[in-house]
Amino acid sequence: MVVCKFSDFIDDFLISKEVEEGCAPSTIKAYNYDLDKLINLVGDIDMNSPMIRQQIRLFLKKIKDLGYTKKGIGRKIASLRSYFKFLTLNEFIDKNPMSTIRSPKIKLEESLPKFLNISDVEVIFKKLKDRILFNSRKSQRYYLIVRLLYSTMARVSELCNIRIRDIDFEKGYIRLRGKGNKERIVPVDQKTLEIFKESLNNRISYDSEEYLLVNTRNQRLSPRVVQTDIKYIKERCGFPDSKIITPHVFRHTGATHLRRSGMDISELQDILGHSSPNTTRIYAKNDITKLKQSYSMMHPLNNSDKF
Repeated sequence: MVVCKFSDFIDDFLISKEVEEGCAPSTIKAYNYDLDKLINLVGDIDMNSPMIRQQIRLFLKKIKDLGYTKKGIGRKIASLRSYFKFLTLNEFIDKNPMSTIRSPKIKLEESLPKFLNISDVEVIFKKLKDRILFNSRKSQRYYLIVRLLYSTMARVSELCNIRIRDIDFEKGYIRLRGKGNKERIVPVDQKTLEIFKESLNNRISYDSEEYLLVNTRNQRLSPRVVQTDIKYIKERCGFPDSKIITPHVFRHTGATHLRRSGMDISELQDILGHSSPNTTRIYAKNDITKLKQSYSMMHPLNNSDKF
């Protein structure tokens, strides 16, 4: 019998994800990381072993012991489920060991997106303009990053890939490239557009193919740099460690604030680039204020003295 190891098919799997499904490089990297993590923690599993399920569960136990959240464990399970589905469909293995392994149940309050209050956003913008707190060559970049994250609700990878030609200053929108290289158009407020136009005028020179957000050497920013910048902004603004502020939190924040202001779920879905409305509906659950307003306006008990 030919001995097949867990690692033997990873390259084939990643190529399939990239070429056949059109997954983004960041998604491919995440799959690779998750699969490598299993090998690092429990070894390169023999795919013919009758103990393969036990080894997978041992891996899940180890990442739980390392402090992974339910959501983090769920992502590892999703990666393994996708990998073993690929192996089964391509007849590399006969049985899918993930068929009886379930993702951890996440309570509603654990799954709701984290977001900032309007007052938090106001504090950040106010302090970003403080030249005592932020007085480096990067200060303008910090302000532009936060402004763009909050206004467009772009994912960090989408943010880094915006080119100058993607902005229509006259019509007031920015073109974003999301998961699977899908494009969408996002409206942007006039003041944000004016701020970016001013920042471009401050460049020595530029052409439309250049990236909108660049470092001090005029090079494209990487997602890791943006994450580091946001972490620094959080610290300089004096937020406690317990306060979760990341690039993705600004995405959730903008979406939650739009929903609370009355934006329809289908419109919000278009802005966020969600393929399914079910993904967007999580913001409705985040918004008891909007729900209460609708209830007060529409329920007969709130509009009649006859009961």
